[in-house]
Amino acid sequence: MEENELDPEPVVIPYAPFPVFLRWVPDNFEHLTFDRYAEQLASAKTESGPDVLRSAVSIATKWAAVNTGAIENLYDVDRGFTYSVAVSGAAWSNIHKLKGDSAAHAMADAINAYDYVLDATTKDRPVTEHWIKELHAIVCASQESFTVLTAVGTQERSLPLGTYKTDPNSPLNLATNEVHSYAPPMDTGPEMARLIEQLRSDEFIAAHPILQAAYAHYAFVCIHPFADGNGRVSRALASTYLYRNPGVPLVIFADQKGEYLDALEAADAGNSSAFVHFVSERAIDTVGMVKAQMTKIEAPEINDQMSAMAPVLTGMGGLQHLEIDAIAERLVGVFHDAVNAQIARYPLTAPFHSQAHRVGGGGGKTPAGYRNVPTNKTSVSLMVSSSAPATAMENRHYGCVIARPGTEGADFLIRGLGRTLVEVAIREMHPTVGAALVYRCEMAALGELRESVEMVGQKATKALRDQGYLA
Repeated sequence: MEENELDPEPVVIPYAPFPVFLRWVPDNFEHLTFDRYAEQLASAKTESGPDVLRSAVSIATKWAAVNTGAIENLYDVDRGFTYSVAVSGAAWSNIHKLKGDSAAHAMADAINAYDYVLDATTKDRPVTEHWIKELHAIVCASQESFTVLTAVGTQERSLPLGTYKTDPNSPLNLATNEVHSYAPPMDTGPEMARLIEQLRSDEFIAAHPILQAAYAHYAFVCIHPFADGNGRVSRALASTYLYRNPGVPLVIFADQKGEYLDALEAADAGNSSAFVHFVSERAIDTVGMVKAQMTKIEAPEINDQMSAMAPVLTGMGGLQHLEIDAIAERLVGVFHDAVNAQIARYPLTAPFHSQAHRVGGGGGKTPAGYRNVPTNKTSVSLMVSSSAPATAMENRHYGCVIARPGTEGADFLIRGLGRTLVEVAIREMHPTVGAALVYRCEMAALGELRESVEMVGQKATKALRDQGYLA
């Protein structure tokens, strides 16, 4: 082989120390939807009792435990398996028959780790370096070794539990031939001490739980203090702050791994809002699923009077009206993300500009059989403009309306300019947002962006003609 045909040396990206909390927090953090879901869970606890909530959270904890190892490729699971083993004691006892002893041990270790986190949260124990080391020892209790890539190939090495790494563990991206550097072994102790200092700061303690969970997770994986098991520890660590409020773990399903890693990479590039948004969406999903589990678990006595009132007190899918309002507000957020996705995908060139915002107002006249959210003060604004001398602007607003009981047609409508853009069934939004819905929203947003560009182009041409630039 010729010298110039040898594989090039990998490009080493030096370790970038994680930023302090206040510099990492995004300016545009939106938490109103999460807060609404958190309030609903608190109300459900009051109405159903702590035992029902505890049982539902126990199921969510199994979701987190089953998937945290799958994310690290320790075994394969899908959502069907996750849901079945979480609610069935018999299925949980037979995991070793379904997935093998190694997977069964890893899942049991994860359950013990999340129980350790929940116990510490309940007893208000502080997060310390010693506590994190114990968490690592628990979540990796059955793991005897780990695979490392060396100059002579892959090797199996014993995994020291609860002990910081002594060798570099920075991964090589074979696709880019780049090494993403974590903290060097000699810096691991000081960096972990600095992380604990940030987690104890007044600003962090007073922060929103989503910001706390996202930052603790991100800063920890920047360091990667252990030889292996860092991903599992980071997700359990983040759950510490969500167990405190609203009372659920961070559940990331294995099929969300791609989105998860993309959000972490965006944070590495300086866009912390992407990862904060990801954590917020997963927390909202989990709250919705826990509330659904509470409905299944609870078997209240229903007297004749309440049976007669049920059609009035609840809406579609048996959900309370406030729950449906929260889903509608989240749907507006989904459409807002879809508009921004198209703006990013098809950037305009000068003198044209495009932008989207959440603003006050609505999406026009409400059609018969539908209603607005009483407390909803936001809609989506898409503005396309052209600067002087071709001065022109097209500003469109989009909102969400909800079907009243008995209305035939879609459960939700995304509307703008007096017309319906997207029809949505509640099953596409609850308990989680469906991928097909996101795609339809993006296609509708693309159509609106195209129309707006065309309208601005016509107006800009007229402006130029009126000013004598054109014949």
